[in-house]
Amino acid sequence: MAKILSIGAGVMGTAITVPAAKNDHDITLIGTHLDTEIIQSIKDTNIHPILNVKLKNTNAKQIDELSQSDFDEADVIIIGVSSAGVNWYIDLLKKFKAQDKKFLIITKGLFINDENSIDILPNKILNSVPYPIDITAVAGPCKAIELAQQYITNICFINQNIESANSLAALFKNEFYIIETLTDFVGGEFCAALKNVFSIMVGCSQTCYNDQVKIYNPESGIFTHCIKELAQIVKLHQGDISSAYGLPGVGDLHVTSGTGRNGTLGKYLGEGKLYSSIMKNELLGQTVEGAQLILDLQVALNEKFESGFFDKSKLPIFYELIQTISKDKKIHIPWENL
Repeated sequence: MAKILSIGAGVMGTAITVPAAKNDHDITLIGTHLDTEIIQSIKDTNIHPILNVKLKNTNAKQIDELSQSDFDEADVIIIGVSSAGVNWYIDLLKKFKAQDKKFLIITKGLFINDENSIDILPNKILNSVPYPIDITAVAGPCKAIELAQQYITNICFINQNIESANSLAALFKNEFYIIETLTDFVGGEFCAALKNVFSIMVGCSQTCYNDQVKIYNPESGIFTHCIKELAQIVKLHQGDISSAYGLPGVGDLHVTSGTGRNGTLGKYLGEGKLYSSIMKNELLGQTVEGAQLILDLQVALNEKFESGFFDKSKLPIFYELIQTISKDKKIHIPWENL
């Protein structure tokens, strides 16, 4: 029986503990300062108030109840915060000792490193924490509510050391949590982050041509071209393009564009609305990860196109999405360049 420490009690930080708990491992679920009401609800009822599932083998704690012993006893530590919370998580790790511990990161995102290159979030953590840790990334198609309800979910655990990925997979996998282990850390993490961006264009294609009846042909074409561009970006960053054509790319883009906030933003853009208007009305108060990534990295992304590192002729959809969000203009599906 293993002890699993999950820091971040949002829907995904909690849902990923469900298969481990089903496997009779002990869970300590720590809420961030944003999760106070969630943790109190779990303490009172053992039910996560958003997922609406009863949590087994789970000890819920507020952030101020986190102690060094929680880290010392943990066999696995889950990084269960959003991309905006990564710096907070790094600061937290600096206050405790977790040297040589195994971490599992579910956070998706990219950042600009000290060399002004686009980089993956695990590298930011590895380079910022003042002691060595081992990070395995989770990628692939997963709706938190479906995992929490124990529907079959097929994802990837990715670590450059396949033995580390396999050892963690052994703790979580069961009849409903199907895990493929991979070593393409860079490719998997670029897919995990950028599928949110490309989901916007797939969502756009779902409404742009649907005045009276549901049309499928444009969406199928756009989906295919998005995957081709995703593979191109992965290759440029020395990742394996098989990740783009596997669960981290094709699989995750499928589920995200069909049901998530990124695809929903695209649907509204496809109706001719502007990003700024959508975020003030239909998606008021919500974070759309793909759009936020573009806004956070827009200077670097535009520089990559200007320098020729990114080729507009090979990445027309990616370029159009950057312009649509960063310049708040009506979206255009660049069929003439596909």
